[in-house]
Amino acid sequence: MIDSHCHLTYISKKSKDLEEVLERANKAGIFYFVDIGVHPNDIDERMFILSDAEGVFFSMGYYPDYANENDEDTLKAFELKIKNLNKKTLEKKNKSIYAVGEIGLDYYHNDDNKNEQKEFFRALCEAAKNVDLPILIHSRDAFKDTFKVLRDADLPKRGIFHCFSGNVEDAKNALDLGYILSFSGSSTYMKNDFIRDAVKYVPKDMFTIETDAPYLTPQKVRGRANEPSFIPYTVEVLAEVRGESSEDIMRTALENAVRVLELPVDLNRI
Repeated sequence: MIDSHCHLTYISKKSKDLEEVLERANKAGIFYFVDIGVHPNDIDERMFILSDAEGVFFSMGYYPDYANENDEDTLKAFELKIKNLNKKTLEKKNKSIYAVGEIGLDYYHNDDNKNEQKEFFRALCEAAKNVDLPILIHSRDAFKDTFKVLRDADLPKRGIFHCFSGNVEDAKNALDLGYILSFSGSSTYMKNDFIRDAVKYVPKDMFTIETDAPYLTPQKVRGRANEPSFIPYTVEVLAEVRGESSEDIMRTALENAVRVLELPVDLNRI
């Protein structure tokens, strides 16, 4: 199984021993992790802290909060860093950059700079195209504008809607654009029937699962810092909603993430 979106170094900052966190994840059947970036400056620390961890794949991103950093030199440096890291670590598959993300729009926390966020998102989509990588999308209270940017960008490599929090109509729009949906602990919350409707709607080859750890802890263990070993709680809900076994959900989520992110995982050996 895979955790397609987590912040492992953030977990360690929540006073959790990272080695023990990964051991618990393995015991729960989670052997692959996509560790997510929110700013280019975090990648070196993340790679250093996780240098001995197995099954970890990295993204490099720019959270919407940093939209004020949008300028030509910054974006060129962003692209160059990804290209250099991928070239330098080509032989070490678990240390390459596999996606640009998370990037996107967040109108929940900040809606007074919408135009600035949209311009930055457009620029980062162009950067993803230039480095030939899929994207990991953060979209909160901003689906309409997110879809517009993605439609205009028409990226050759699509990507994943991280922590999908939309309804069936939003899911349809995302799927029509060629993006898969990633469901997190928020899909287990009692009030979020609309997300579970999307879970039921999405085709089998178009979803994956994440924790967004240390955030969005599943309902059954809510109140604790989230970690990858909690993914089975989300899987349980998805399996019930979709009428499938937990084993099928976990396998499907892994296969879809591996396909979209082009991860070097031999599915025939799992």
